[in-house]
Amino acid sequence: MNFEYRLNFNDFKEVNQVHSTRMILRYLLIVGGIAVLISLLGLINQGSVSLQEILWSVLLPNILPIVFLYCLIYFFQQIAIKRAWDSQPNLRQDIRVEASDEELKITTPLSESKTQWSLYTHWRESTNLFMVYQSSNCLNMFPKRAFSTNEQVNEFRELLRSKLPNK
Repeated sequence: MNFEYRLNFNDFKEVNQVHSTRMILRYLLIVGGIAVLISLLGLINQGSVSLQEILWSVLLPNILPIVFLYCLIYFFQQIAIKRAWDSQPNLRQDIRVEASDEELKITTPLSESKTQWSLYTHWRESTNLFMVYQSSNCLNMFPKRAFSTNEQVNEFRELLRSKLPNK
């Protein structure tokens, strides 16, 4: 199977959001859960507690800062994604991919790589992209628009399923 494409800013933005949003949410939920638990233990230690006291003394003071922090992180993440895209003009080159049962061959005007499937650890699919990971922080992104038909999209998905775990 062969296909060609050129990445655009929306591809780069989507892969960064898919890749980092899960991690950010996980950490914020852990921190928020610990804060709520500590506050709740302190309140319970005082004696009988009403549901209203739990709401006003534990949940709101801990959840609102977490929501604010998430919004702040999201805002700065958008700025960082734009700066990262602007600083990497090589990402905007034409890319040709040959996917076979043995390997992925990726060719650009400046490079060529042949990578056996065993090097890849897993793959993910988003609305517009396939992401094939060599590690948790190193990946290749393949826009679905690179495929000329839905059958080709399905064929590539099946190739990924047969070669790698989907995480």
